This record gives sequence, C-alpha cells and structure tokens, in this order.
Amino acid sequence: MKKLITLVLMVLFAASMVACAPAKAEKTRVKCPACGYEFEAPMGG
Repeated sequence: MKKLITLVLMVLFAASMVACAPAKAEKTRVKCPACGYEFEAPMGG
C-alpha cells in the first residue's frame, strides 16, 4: 500500500510540474504608462 501511495504522489508531482511549464516561450507586451512606448518583456525573473 505504501508503494502505491508513493507512486500516486510521484505522478501527481510530475503532472503539476508539467502543468507549470510554459508550452512555448511567449513574450508579454508591456506599455509604459508615462510615455506610451510598447515593448516585449522577456520571460523570467
């Protein structure tokens, strides 16, 4: 029973990690509120 629970938890953990990963690297359009200049912000921190 312990092996079954461990397997289920591992599958759920893997599924949650895949769900968080972006399908493709999309850039976000950002508009400066002061000057109105629009640019694409890079993904990541």
